Amino acid sequence: MSALPQVGQVLHLQLISVNEEKSSQSYKSRVSDMEDGMIFIELPIDEKTGRTCNMPIGTQVNVWYMNQEGTRFDFNTEIVGRQKGVIPVLLLKVPQKNQINRTQRRNYLRVDIPLEIAIKTMDTTRGYHFLTRTEDLSGGGLSFKCSTQYALKERDKISIWMLIPLKTGTIMHAYADAEITRCREPEADSGQKQQWISVKFSHISEHDQAKVVRVCYERQLELRKRGVIE
Repeated sequence: MSALPQVGQVLHLQLISVNEEKSSQSYKSRVSDMEDGMIFIELPIDEKTGRTCNMPIGTQVNVWYMNQEGTRFDFNTEIVGRQKGVIPVLLLKVPQKNQINRTQRRNYLRVDIPLEIAIKTMDTTRGYHFLTRTEDLSGGGLSFKCSTQYALKERDKISIWMLIPLKTGTIMHAYADAEITRCREPEADSGQKQQWISVKFSHISEHDQAKVVRVCYERQLELRKRGVIE
């Protein structure tokens, strides 16, 4: 699996600057070509204002992106040139392979997202099997609400089937074994009969985990565009 971005890859850029305001700005671009140790990218777009930004040559930037498997990569580089044309582009210096960082899979972002899931307990004496929706999700676990009629408790082992819709319209499925790490009963005076359950995945295939990470990433971008998260 190549760590380098591919043509058509969406890139996210942040300025490397001692100025806190500048370093917090986030831009989005796309790879238009790669040759002679250079990455050609379309003019970056400010993710907050939607305006294009023609960054000066010599600008130091941090670049991050995710591949189709949901793995995140990042590296530091600089803008070393620009080309005019029908679509103006900036030139980034390709980093050495040892300068590209791969995010460890344990560092997952948990996002609010309602996915349809099926839960089944592994305890045969309490053979619960029910449908619900996620409250939040990450590559390492999720949380959901369910009726208090299901007497779930911490350290219970469960199986989870997930229905994962992507922005492309593709519907995927993923499976995981999990362990309940926290149960929160409804407050006595709330009148609700829904308990909140948090779980961590104890076993999930790398292929299915990549599906989960990908939908979390798409959801994060969606929430960012709506201004829900920074």
